[in-house]
Amino acid sequence: MGQTPLIEKRHDGGFLVTEARGHRSRDIVVLGGAAMILAGQVLGLKAGGVASAAAAAANTGNGAITMDASTPVLSGGQLGVYKAICTAAAANGGTFAVTDPAHNALGNATVGTAFSNQIKFTIADGATDFVVGDEFDIDVIAVNGVYEALNFSASDGTQTAAAISFATVDATLADQSGLVVIRDAEVNSGELIWPSGATPAQIAAASAQLVALGVIPR
Repeated sequence: MGQTPLIEKRHDGGFLVTEARGHRSRDIVVLGGAAMILAGQVLGLKAGGVASAAAAAANTGNGAITMDASTPVLSGGQLGVYKAICTAAAANGGTFAVTDPAHNALGNATVGTAFSNQIKFTIADGATDFVVGDEFDIDVIAVNGVYEALNFSASDGTQTAAAISFATVDATLADQSGLVVIRDAEVNSGELIWPSGATPAQIAAASAQLVALGVIPR
């Protein structure tokens, strides 16, 4: 009597051959790129922090806050929520006290002038002036950058192999936290996912970049 062959489907961590004890081989990072990241997908690192900002619902002033487009997170930036709270109101202006996620004071932000200490943003005046107590929250979700699918034609860092996604993560609509294999591991080269159309030379070069991290394709 014949037996139906068992076919193992792709699953979380299925590409791993060996890894270090404990959690040394893995890190939790931010995955992005407006794409579905698959288990075993080779990733590159787009340097730079990621932060979003929003006004408190109860604000009187209707001015807006804008994070710096190129470097919203600066040296010393921390994960978590920063706050900017209005401490002095003025016609077409105002002063906001800025604190880090641990509630340490970072200085004052003046309406219309860029604030630059751990995070970088500008608060703009609106049609309705700010009042004391108006607040903006700045949520820093990544300080070192975002991992995206490897892209050999890029020039933003994602052209260099930097990690392998442990699991499938849907980052099509927004950046998501995800687990990656980033060091001290052996992986099955046949189960890695490379960019569509990757040439043998490109795969060989990217594999060497993984080896330099201590992630060895077999």
